[in-house]
Amino acid sequence: MFDEASENELLLAALMQLGAKGGSIGAAAGGAATGTHGLGRAGARGGARGAARGFRWTKKDVSTTLVELSGTVTAVSQLVHATLADMGNLLGAEARDNGDIAVRAIVGVGVGGLNPTIVTAVVAAGPEGVAVVELRAAGREGLIKQHPAEKALAKITAQLKAASQ
Repeated sequence: MFDEASENELLLAALMQLGAKGGSIGAAAGGAATGTHGLGRAGARGGARGAARGFRWTKKDVSTTLVELSGTVTAVSQLVHATLADMGNLLGAEARDNGDIAVRAIVGVGVGGLNPTIVTAVVAAGPEGVAVVELRAAGREGLIKQHPAEKALAKITAQLKAASQ
């Protein structure tokens, strides 16, 4: 089940992974400059810990939108699945009891796609011949308000509309 608690855990894990990569690169570069090699693993641990500590001080940015696409729930859910897989890391999909299909992915936004955003798409039957896609995005923003959730939804909505034409 896709819920807000798992959304926070996924955001924390993604930010820790990003911090670990940055710490590893910084430690390797610093080690090479000073002649002390093998610091990448320690830098990765430090970067991940720093990201976890910084997570507490960042604000969660959440945005939602509805998109109506022509087609059946199955066809539109396949389109959503393919679009999210192309734009980020697909986390999973589930069929719900009421016939809706939910898909979740991590999509990078911002400079270089380095700000991870969790995107959940729920595809439901709409009026005749139309499926309604409810998109929810959640990301973290610090001192500089970048609105990652809005950016992710704009990017995904444009891609879905272009692909459904």
